[in-house]
Amino acid sequence: MAKESSNPTTYFHQKTFGQNIRLDHNALRATRNTSFDHGITFTNKQIKINERIHMKIVDIDESGQWLGSLAIGFVQTNPDNIQSRDLCKSAMPNICQKTVVSYVKRIFDKLTRNTVITFYYNQEGAFYMLDGNEQDICKNIDFNRPMWGVIDLYGNVKSAILVGPLNTIADSRAFFIKYNQQPDKLPLQYFTKVNPANLQPVTFHEVHGPELDLYCQNAVVFRKNVRKLSRPYIFLDFPMKPGDEFYIRILSLDFNYRKPGVIGFTTAQLPDILNHFERLPADDPMALCDRPEFWVINEDAFDETLNELDEFHFSYEKNGDISMSHNNGSKSPTKTIACGDPSRPFHPFFFLNGRIMSFSLIGPISVTKVRPTAPGPKEDDGLCQLCSDAPANCVMIPCGHLFFCSDCRTDFEVKFKKHCPICRLDYTDVIEIQSD
Repeated sequence: MAKESSNPTTYFHQKTFGQNIRLDHNALRATRNTSFDHGITFTNKQIKINERIHMKIVDIDESGQWLGSLAIGFVQTNPDNIQSRDLCKSAMPNICQKTVVSYVKRIFDKLTRNTVITFYYNQEGAFYMLDGNEQDICKNIDFNRPMWGVIDLYGNVKSAILVGPLNTIADSRAFFIKYNQQPDKLPLQYFTKVNPANLQPVTFHEVHGPELDLYCQNAVVFRKNVRKLSRPYIFLDFPMKPGDEFYIRILSLDFNYRKPGVIGFTTAQLPDILNHFERLPADDPMALCDRPEFWVINEDAFDETLNELDEFHFSYEKNGDISMSHNNGSKSPTKTIACGDPSRPFHPFFFLNGRIMSFSLIGPISVTKVRPTAPGPKEDDGLCQLCSDAPANCVMIPCGHLFFCSDCRTDFEVKFKKHCPICRLDYTDVIEIQSD
């Protein structure tokens, strides 16, 4: 699987930095050892117009003893010409005791570990990216003069590392290439005692937010890269009752977001909700609690330890509690994330406004609650369904079905239209993957 980010080309300046700063990892990591100030750092090189600096937060002081937070921006004086002893305690209002031109902004949003902040400048000003949004550092800058990056590890942000551009997935082709097989067919890594024969098919509802795409017979959801999210809701087409359980697997993360995302449950009639999808709150899912139906919203179910290929198990207990287990308890103990009336079914849903870009549904384990799936052409024996000889290695996009080998695909497309033989939907692309 691909790395989270590519190799960085920018390092911390090894001569000029605050008195409480220690540099490690060949000057890619800066750590403030003590106190809350004297944490100013610079880039080791001049930053060109539109060149991105990618900084990942690796340590946060959660004691609450320090107020203030990270500051980022640019300075128009070569750090080689600044003495460390002349640096101020904080980058604002002045970086050093001598006169230098700087454009710096302090970020007062609550920051979390592993968040990646990208900042840059152009003819319009200096900007940074956080939570998928471009935000101002300073609009009026002299972009014709040389610029060096500034990172002030102040207050509760104790350590940061410079990374390369994030390897986020931009489209469905990159998505399938990344895993080199159907992402909904990946075996369970943590819940290994689950018998696959007990897992019944479950899908996402076909009505969802405009920035979301569904693949693999609606078992995989993928959030597209868009400038603004608006109603990124996705509902499971599965009313949970006590005794029901299901699993999800995280497939792709975007660490530009501070929080993972939101999970919720409702006893509302799903057709009534989805028939008036435009009435759902666009930006704040907590506003769902103002509606007349019963809603449970949990913004803290997932935490900052989230990684790709992590697995989660959700179970509706007979007392009305809904519990969640992360990687079979290897990362954190099972916890209750919602409570309700066990006499009512719950519809699970997700609001993908955070790090979670894509995940797949696995299961559920349920004796009577899932609608039976109509039998179709067999696709999971690993062989091409046309020649029954070579391994099937062509995934059709967007449905995600695996049906034929490379040779048979060529013959098929010469004789027939590009219709998936399994679901009869048109396919627009084919990804060749490695066979198991």
